[in-house]
Amino acid sequence: MSKYKVAIIPQEKYDSIEIASKIGTYLDDQNIDFTNKTIFLKPSFVFPVSDQDRTIAVNTNTALVAGVVQAFSERKARSVIIAEHRTMGRARYAFSMVGIKEAVKDIHSVKFYYLDEKRTQRVVIENPFIKGNEIKYPKILLDETVDYFVSLPKLKGNNYAGITLSIKNNLGLISKKERLKHHDDLLHEHLADITLIRQPDLIITDAVVSGEGNGPAETDPVKTNMLIVSENCLAADITCCYLVEKDPGEIRHIRLLSERGIGPLDINEVEISNKDYLDSKRKKFNEPDLDLNVHPGLKIYKGKNICNQGCVAFIRSYLDSYGRGLGWDVLSGMTIIVGKDHEIPDEELNNLVKRKTIVYGDCAKKFKKYGVYFKGCPPDYIKAIFKISLRTKLPYSPYFQYLSYPKLIKTWIVYLLQRVFRF
Repeated sequence: MSKYKVAIIPQEKYDSIEIASKIGTYLDDQNIDFTNKTIFLKPSFVFPVSDQDRTIAVNTNTALVAGVVQAFSERKARSVIIAEHRTMGRARYAFSMVGIKEAVKDIHSVKFYYLDEKRTQRVVIENPFIKGNEIKYPKILLDETVDYFVSLPKLKGNNYAGITLSIKNNLGLISKKERLKHHDDLLHEHLADITLIRQPDLIITDAVVSGEGNGPAETDPVKTNMLIVSENCLAADITCCYLVEKDPGEIRHIRLLSERGIGPLDINEVEISNKDYLDSKRKKFNEPDLDLNVHPGLKIYKGKNICNQGCVAFIRSYLDSYGRGLGWDVLSGMTIIVGKDHEIPDEELNNLVKRKTIVYGDCAKKFKKYGVYFKGCPPDYIKAIFKISLRTKLPYSPYFQYLSYPKLIKTWIVYLLQRVFRF
């Protein structure tokens, strides 16, 4: 009998009551007493918009979160903390936009934890994958406050890490600054280092509707109709890889952690309940596509040395947002310069229109006078969305249509007041 176990729980739709019942049965089978325990839930609200149909293959569904909260509440947990960091706007904004408070309003003992407003502690990682890597990590997960850490990832493609699973979900525990410092070709090592600090006690993967193709925000929905549940992060993640017919050995952060003894790499090492159901839903998912040549009218100058997990993936995500949101033709006439070791003839450079040219990242800095320059290694991805819209000839980002400016302003004001008065 394998020490690694995964439960496949069939789930046809996002019904919080049904999910609460099924997760409750799973928890009871584990014979763990949750009385007076503090539970920490980490969903993914990476694209905080109010339209859940738009994000059905992007965010952890709020009905799933509510069902899990209900299951722990019914088992007399002292408190169930729902925690997330900032993405587009503060964490308060994300919680407001996705409607999580309304989804759990009738459940007692729920707390909302905005990670961008809470204390962190710098962790010196023992034997890190990135030499000298130190990470500012939520203090609540380092002291004795949390008894049970639950990860609620969405199964989907990801331009940066290849796939989003429980290990990738850990990136949302740390600040944007902490994410960006290794959001390059060391991203997989960074994800592995974060996971070394503390692994979840339970993973409940939202695979009711999964996302294939380019993520995090533009994946295409696929009904896989299940929850994938395990007490081991690698067992859960390689089972997800099995479902979408992806070799987990090709995902570097999974391979690195398996080599460190965190969990299995071979699906044959995992005891899977309901495997027949899992097999019936198996489907080869489309991989994320990082080709920047998405339109014949878009000119790309791509250097020889370039970070696929950094600048390339960010640019492809911006292109996807415009192409899928406004039509690919809006990119016609634009030029992008990215990476280093370019050989661009002077006559071509001198013919560039500055507001139609994006010079992206520190590696391309020498060309900054020819276009709109985005500094950083990699540049701040949220600031870049606004800068592209305001300083280039491209239209406003399609993502702006989903913003609630009153909520955005209000949550920023609350955040700033807290920093000033420390209330």
